[in-house]
Amino acid sequence: MPAYGKTRLQIVNAVLPRLREATVATTSSTTYALFIASVLDSVKTRIEAAWKWRDLRDTYTVTVVPNTTSYALTSSGQFARIIDVWNTTTHLPLARGTTAGFNEKFFGVATVQTGDVSEYNPTGLDSNYDVQIDTWPNVTSTNTLKVNLYVPQQDPASDSTVIIAPNQILIEGIIAYALAERGDDGGVAVEAQKMLFEGMLADAIAGEMGEDESESDWHPDE
Repeated sequence: MPAYGKTRLQIVNAVLPRLREATVATTSSTTYALFIASVLDSVKTRIEAAWKWRDLRDTYTVTVVPNTTSYALTSSGQFARIIDVWNTTTHLPLARGTTAGFNEKFFGVATVQTGDVSEYNPTGLDSNYDVQIDTWPNVTSTNTLKVNLYVPQQDPASDSTVIIAPNQILIEGIIAYALAERGDDGGVAVEAQKMLFEGMLADAIAGEMGEDESESDWHPDE
């Protein structure tokens, strides 16, 4: 299973010796360490986009009240993706609506239907760049929704930030990128390192998928 728990500095210092470079006290100590730290962000994003990693999932609670049908998922961030939504008042899952369907439900009628929430539709981001959803129909009494989200980690702000994405896979991906950037081996080591990275990534995804058969139909790049 992939390992977790290293800080940005620890990951950079795990990469540097593999590239025949000295370790550093901070990622800004050398130009090359700073470059590796920037590559870390790119490879982390690639890994996070490849699969909805279990350690990057969270459940948000939304309280739906009468005459309000639009809700922001506060602090979710602009890259969060909704996995599913449940109405714990009715104990039923919500169907995912469409923009065209919701336009018809809200604008194509004189009076919006009332009842317990049965559908949701993502509508983009609010002013804080958090995911926002519309709900339907308009409730007559409070409903509580549980929104299961996949929330990629923000790029690390400091050397002490712990990286949640699988650390060893991240390290191998950074090395592959750095070798390609150097371009001094005719591409042989680059291809071998790329295959190692992609193989480890695929194995880790398969491992998590195998822990829950309900997720076996997910595409890695969904």
